[in-house]
Amino acid sequence: MSLSRPMKFPLLNLPFLCIEEVVKSWDIFDIIFFAAISQKTRRIVKSLKIPLSGIKVGVRFNKWIELGMCKIWSFKNSLESLSDLYSKRHPLVLEKNTIPLSTSRTNDALNSYSDGNELIALKMAMEFLTDAFKCSIEHVSIEMRNIPGDIGVKSTVNLCIHHYSFEPFGYTQSHKLSLLLENLEVTGTCDFSLRRTEQGFYVDPKLFKCKKLVFWPSSANWVTRETLMQFAVPQLKFEDCPFSVQDILSFVIQWFHSDNKKLEYFHIESCGQISFEKFFLTVDLNPLFFIGRNRVPLTESFRYIDFSKGLEIVRRDGLQATIHVTGRDFLLYIWHP
Repeated sequence: MSLSRPMKFPLLNLPFLCIEEVVKSWDIFDIIFFAAISQKTRRIVKSLKIPLSGIKVGVRFNKWIELGMCKIWSFKNSLESLSDLYSKRHPLVLEKNTIPLSTSRTNDALNSYSDGNELIALKMAMEFLTDAFKCSIEHVSIEMRNIPGDIGVKSTVNLCIHHYSFEPFGYTQSHKLSLLLENLEVTGTCDFSLRRTEQGFYVDPKLFKCKKLVFWPSSANWVTRETLMQFAVPQLKFEDCPFSVQDILSFVIQWFHSDNKKLEYFHIESCGQISFEKFFLTVDLNPLFFIGRNRVPLTESFRYIDFSKGLEIVRRDGLQATIHVTGRDFLLYIWHP
């Protein structure tokens, strides 16, 4: 079906059930163009509640939306896309009273061109998709120094923010990251890899509302003991250690004396040698060497660990945890009933 067919074919004169049957037989790109024809066609598509699951969004040098089944919607600078100059383009109106996006398509790709505002085009496209379809976003990946505060996505399962340049992140970048976290709900994993953070970089720990928070090497240099104490995510992992042993001990003691039932584990890799006797056999924790058979954790990545070699601590509410140190790794694992 050509892109112009919905306008030529008198589809809107048919009974609604016939319209539904026809529209649902099209591929996703045809449905997008149909929904963009008018407010009426958009309402039709919206009423059909067509699911778009597993969407992935990339904000890098290139901006794109992966719609599943190898269907990619890319956003390009028209001046830089010289190889696409002779492709057949069609105006795509995503929002009323906005400039149409000049768009071409192949079987597996939509290419929308702008005058250098690809990020704005992507945001507008995401808002359009969220309104017209039943969307679920699986993954958002951002790999750029100028982190956008809003990309048109309200919720995603996973968020990855990677910056491989040696240019440092400072106050301006942390402010934009804070705006992004305020605008974007993350239900799964937040993954951060920032090669350098300079003085002035800070993000309120309470903005991290994901299930799992991972800091890759050098990404957590800004996290002080006071900041560490404020994280409230169930699964907290650091790939290297910006903390002293006293910082780690303070975190464990705070959890031990709290009523925090959310924390599942606190894991640090490459944290140096830690002595049980010197740091954790304290009156504050009343630890015991493990007695009984080894337990199997729910978290699959820890099933190789022999927890019988750890220290057991029991809170006043009966919740048990194991402090386990192997080589350079530290783990506080909570045994939730």
